[in-house]
Amino acid sequence: MDDRLGEGLGTVPRAERPLELDGSLLTMFAADLRELRRKAGSPPYRELARRSHFSSTTLSDAAGGRRLPSLDVTLAYVRACGGDVEQWERQWRAAAAELHTCSPVDDEGDDQPAPYVGLRAYGPDDAAMFFGRERLVDDLVARLARQRFVAVFGPSGSGKSSVLRAGLIPQLGGIVLCFTPGPHPVEECAIHLARVTGDLPGRVHTELAGEPRALHRFVRQALATEPAEAEIVLVVDQFEELFTLCTDKQERERFTTLILTAASVPRSRCRVVLGVRADFYPHCARLPELVEALQDAQVTVGPMAPDELRRAIVQPAVQARCAVENSLLATLVTQAHGQPGALPLFSHALLQTWFRRKGHTLTLAGYQATGAFDGALANTAEAVFTGLDEGGQTIARDLFHRLVTVGEDTEGTKRRIGADELGDDPALADVVAQLVQARLLVQDHGGLELAHEVLIKAWPRLAGWLAEDGDGLRAQRELTEATAAWERHDRHDTALLRGTRLAVLTDWANRASAPNSKERAFLDASVAAEHREQAAKKRSIRQQRRLIAVLTVLLLVAATATIYASNAEKRAVLERNTALALGVTSQVVELSQTSPSLAAQLSLAAYRLAPTPATRDSLIAMSGVTSKAVLQSGAATASAIRGSGQAFLVGDLERDRTILWNKNQDDLSLGDLPGGVEASMSDDGMVATIDRENRVHISDATELKPPTEMAILPGTYGHALVSPNGRLLAAAETIREQTSTASPPIWTLNGTVRIWDLADPRRPHQTGTLNAASLRSFAGSEALATSPHLGPVHPALDSNSLRVLADSKSIKLWKLSATGEPFSATELLPSGSPRVDLYFSSHGKLAVTKKSDYETMTVWDLHDQLQPTQRAPSNIGVRGLTAAHFSKTDQLVALGSAGEVLVQDIRINHTLTRISLPGRQGVVKALAFGDNDRSLVGITSGPGVETYAWRWELDPETAAAAVCKDQKVSIRPAEWEAYFPEVKFQSPCP
Repeated sequence: MDDRLGEGLGTVPRAERPLELDGSLLTMFAADLRELRRKAGSPPYRELARRSHFSSTTLSDAAGGRRLPSLDVTLAYVRACGGDVEQWERQWRAAAAELHTCSPVDDEGDDQPAPYVGLRAYGPDDAAMFFGRERLVDDLVARLARQRFVAVFGPSGSGKSSVLRAGLIPQLGGIVLCFTPGPHPVEECAIHLARVTGDLPGRVHTELAGEPRALHRFVRQALATEPAEAEIVLVVDQFEELFTLCTDKQERERFTTLILTAASVPRSRCRVVLGVRADFYPHCARLPELVEALQDAQVTVGPMAPDELRRAIVQPAVQARCAVENSLLATLVTQAHGQPGALPLFSHALLQTWFRRKGHTLTLAGYQATGAFDGALANTAEAVFTGLDEGGQTIARDLFHRLVTVGEDTEGTKRRIGADELGDDPALADVVAQLVQARLLVQDHGGLELAHEVLIKAWPRLAGWLAEDGDGLRAQRELTEATAAWERHDRHDTALLRGTRLAVLTDWANRASAPNSKERAFLDASVAAEHREQAAKKRSIRQQRRLIAVLTVLLLVAATATIYASNAEKRAVLERNTALALGVTSQVVELSQTSPSLAAQLSLAAYRLAPTPATRDSLIAMSGVTSKAVLQSGAATASAIRGSGQAFLVGDLERDRTILWNKNQDDLSLGDLPGGVEASMSDDGMVATIDRENRVHISDATELKPPTEMAILPGTYGHALVSPNGRLLAAAETIREQTSTASPPIWTLNGTVRIWDLADPRRPHQTGTLNAASLRSFAGSEALATSPHLGPVHPALDSNSLRVLADSKSIKLWKLSATGEPFSATELLPSGSPRVDLYFSSHGKLAVTKKSDYETMTVWDLHDQLQPTQRAPSNIGVRGLTAAHFSKTDQLVALGSAGEVLVQDIRINHTLTRISLPGRQGVVKALAFGDNDRSLVGITSGPGVETYAWRWELDPETAAAAVCKDQKVSIRPAEWEAYFPEVKFQSPCP
């Protein structure tokens, strides 16, 4: 039989440790498990772990023969090996029962008391059997003779209580009061103090609770008739209960003050010794008085040295006239040495070995039969628990829940419960009797507690209960304390629970079935009281509603008159404010020419006063006034905007140059381009300009830096357009021919449009030629032109862009290949149609037209070029369009004309914003929506006026921020009064 180490490649077999078949029950049980595994084919323990969901180490230990495995582990091992589960469960229970039953000894030893105490601490009556801690006890006696306060710290299970009770107290003599704090430490102190003073405990408690020196006075009173050197020693064991069981912070501090004052005041006749679990040292550090007292008063209880362990093992046996096998002594010392907190396990294993002694000798075989050092306690607890029926097991689980307190940041600690909390259930009494007989619990003077806290960690089943139901433990503790408070107040209704706390505890009690009879009575009384209060509350609410109904009728008459008057006043104020705001709005356009700052602030104030469409449009217009910038001192012969306003092109005919501006860097001029007659720019920055000699220059301005001239087209042209994607260039040369000598003469316009591929802008090459009079616009890689000579209509539909060509009274849609070869498509407007202004969206799927002499606008849907459709025309109140631009979402279109800009929602044919330009600003030459369509940029120019770049914020709040951004002088109260009389002054830009 072997197991395997590691996983995957490189695993090597490891032989299973042979069993020493000494005839003990544990080795025989382990041998049977190994035989079962052999019959199953000797599967590796890793395979058994996979089948059983227990670790391979746990399963290997189960067959190790050192301790009896738990029932769950045993049955999982059996299932993984394909054994008979029922037969093995019977075998396990028989083994557990046999291990729990004391082995028979000879007649002489039947009535001999055990020299070991097991889990419980050694007490004063056990002093004769207490060995191994002589040096520590002598040190404590000497320390206590020198100083009046000593604190003994040690981990749980290190033997602190035994040192204090069986070591220190028997050597002190005189009056010693030894107690644990419990949930009410001042009360506990009063009860023990009353035994020596002869006073009633109630009176002593009242005095202790009221004055810090009260304990000092009671000590002196008790020693009044004693010799001057007589003193009282207070030994407060398990001092950590001050933090785990006492929930009253004030009582905790009061008790600490009492004992420290009694030990430190002049003429003190009291000495104090504390026994504290080491992991509660941080809790002690939270009490300033205690921190100061601990500075040089600490004694640490550490692990026992090997010689001390030998004395603790051998001397009690000697006192009982028994011997200890050398092999057992060596094993015990080896296993216990250097194990902090292991003394209760050590003592329990010795007690169980005593019960299995052979004659007058404690043997290694008897020790191994108990489950050894780390298994004896778990085996004992498991054997008692599994020996109970199902009802008894439920009672035992609820009982252990009551006997343990789980802290937020500390390990579980034991909790003492009184007879009143236990109740008088016979079934519970039977379970308690069995647990006490097994020395797992200690019962005296009507109280019950764990024999030692080590049971919490040493018994896996108990540790599992506590880990899986921490909230239930806290709920049970809260219910127990609330029930006790109810009993102390003679079951008065004021001490009952209500609301959320009652709901939570009732729900837990119904699920856990753990409350005792008093707790159940408390919950029932709380529920009944809450039902009574709810019923009374409902009656009160019904009465209140009837009264409110009467009052409501009475108040309605008065309220109606008040509301009517208030509403009339509000309407009057609103009408006044609206009239004032509209009056100011009509003045700000003209005022902006002389005082733009004042006009902008007035427009914002008007909007805040009455946020109407007119005041909103005025505010948006003023956001452009405050941010406009001069691009050129004279009129621009050409203009264009790149993308959403990153760059502007402005043509200067006088210098025959075109200037490129960067609007993102404070209107920085990036440089000049040749030609100032006409300019066109793609979305990515490819530029075509025409100079006075009608030559077409191609320049690269794709990066926001000085542009680079790439090429000059051969020939001369009157118009040139770059497609929005920068791939194509259309250039038109128009020829006028006089076809009649009549006066005035009649001209025929003929021309040629040449299409160039700009894949390599340094070497453009011509890809197509069309007869056309002039160019109008690209749409994506589509172009627009007017032409008196129509080519063959033969549309070849594919994914290429549309080319739009038209004569002066017709519009024709042409299709272009990727490199610009044209194909005739269809007529958008037939020959003879009125002259229209036409603009395309950037991708060419939408267009807007407006007849020159009409104020209506039509939107075209060109997704199907063979069947373009018109949407319902809308009246926009503008006769001539000079610029248009679609938003990126195709939901909005901006329209420019002479002195005015409109933003139209083409989905619903509705004007969203109408922006009036102040004074003589010329006409709008170009428009573009900014990022997210929340702003609009434009260029205006005209004869005799400067060329401006504008930015209008279309969101009112953003426009307000723009208006206030650069305002250095705020509107004055006098100016405010002139425009907004009777309105309280409030600066628009705080």
